[in-house]
Amino acid sequence: MRTARRLGTLCLSALLLIWPAAWNGYPLVFSDTGTYLGQALIGYLGWDRPAFYSLFLLLTHWRLTLWLSVLAQGLITAHLLSLVLRAHGLPGNLPLLLAAAGLAVLSGLPWLAAQLMPDLFTGLLVLALWLLGFRAAVLSTGERVWVLLLASGGVAVHLSHLPLALGLGLLGSALLFAFRGRREAYLGAARMLAPPLLASLAMMAANAAGHGRLAVSPFGSVFMAARVIYDGPGMAHLRRACPEAGYRICGVLDRLGPYHNAFLWYPTSPLHNELGGPKAWAPEASAIVLGTLREAPAAMGAAALANTLRQLALVAPGDGLEPWPGVPGPEPLIARFFPQERERFLASRQQQGLLLDDVRSLAPLHRLLALAGLLGVALLVVRHRRTLGLPRFALAAFVLAAALGNAAVTGGLSGPAERYQARIAWLFVLAPALLALPALRADRHRRAAPSGSADLLYRP
Repeated sequence: MRTARRLGTLCLSALLLIWPAAWNGYPLVFSDTGTYLGQALIGYLGWDRPAFYSLFLLLTHWRLTLWLSVLAQGLITAHLLSLVLRAHGLPGNLPLLLAAAGLAVLSGLPWLAAQLMPDLFTGLLVLALWLLGFRAAVLSTGERVWVLLLASGGVAVHLSHLPLALGLGLLGSALLFAFRGRREAYLGAARMLAPPLLASLAMMAANAAGHGRLAVSPFGSVFMAARVIYDGPGMAHLRRACPEAGYRICGVLDRLGPYHNAFLWYPTSPLHNELGGPKAWAPEASAIVLGTLREAPAAMGAAALANTLRQLALVAPGDGLEPWPGVPGPEPLIARFFPQERERFLASRQQQGLLLDDVRSLAPLHRLLALAGLLGVALLVVRHRRTLGLPRFALAAFVLAAALGNAAVTGGLSGPAERYQARIAWLFVLAPALLALPALRADRHRRAAPSGSADLLYRP
């Protein structure tokens, strides 16, 4: 009976966390959803993103219905949330239901869990790495293996997750070394750095098989070159170096277009015509990035910092929830592989142009709570740093570091967009709720305790 109630609670929590799909009448999509569906269904490896989220979709929809993939995302999120709550001394069905209901209303998490995109796994990765590093002892052996696999898959589904995971793993190792000693730091580092290592090996193997190049991101220089060109330093380098440098892009500098996304993705852009496409242009893109770095490292750094700071403030959900008819959206693949669902897809609120207004009506609340929550986490660290206990202090540090790291990796290197920081903004709502009450209780105990009590950062 207890197991049945727990499973029922998990399923109900999952449904709460994917409510936008039910409201929409179909799973939410983005322009990239077509690529993520197509890589596994058609059988190709794209130049611009790993294929592992495509494999996740294939393993969950079984070519039956895309509702199964969204339900799987809801169940994964609800289960990880239950482990995090238990790690904070909040086991049981009621805390999970309350947390799921709160996040369903007060954060943008449901808009991620209900969408066929890997963005959901950014925040899940942060929590999974924290569990591995600081609360592995409260997990069973099976749960530790599952969280390790979830974290590894979370890294592999998006290139931006690799530097984020490495940074969090190193931060966690430093915290363990400072407060628990060398042995705990080594063990924690092994647990937290195993996922990015395993994901890196998987991505290199996939690229070796699909592209003949043993690299994590064989064509990543294309993104970086577009960023530095449109930020200004790259264009200044090209103006000085062309035509003597022999870059093919020299002949089309005046026709690149006003936006880096248009240059990267529009089939009529010079990248896909005169330059031969991203794969062909990647070696030249690498040379441009290196040349710009040698000439103007300060300008590149300043532009990346400006983009990072701008990205930090872009936390509202809803980016990309406009209609996506035809190409580049997923409609052709839905019509081909899920023909029974095409009419429901076309009749959904998103494809009717209604969903964007729905999410925008909630965006101010979500933005306010996310920014207030992020500030609250910082204040809790300052005010209660000696009473949080190391695991909770580490969670606060992970959330703050993830906020900055995600903004730097996405906004600083790719370009600011609302959807990037919205991927983890729900953590800014969850974290202060998990930290505040225990911190306040500990603060009351500290004031009542005799002076000279031990620093609780050393507490388990």
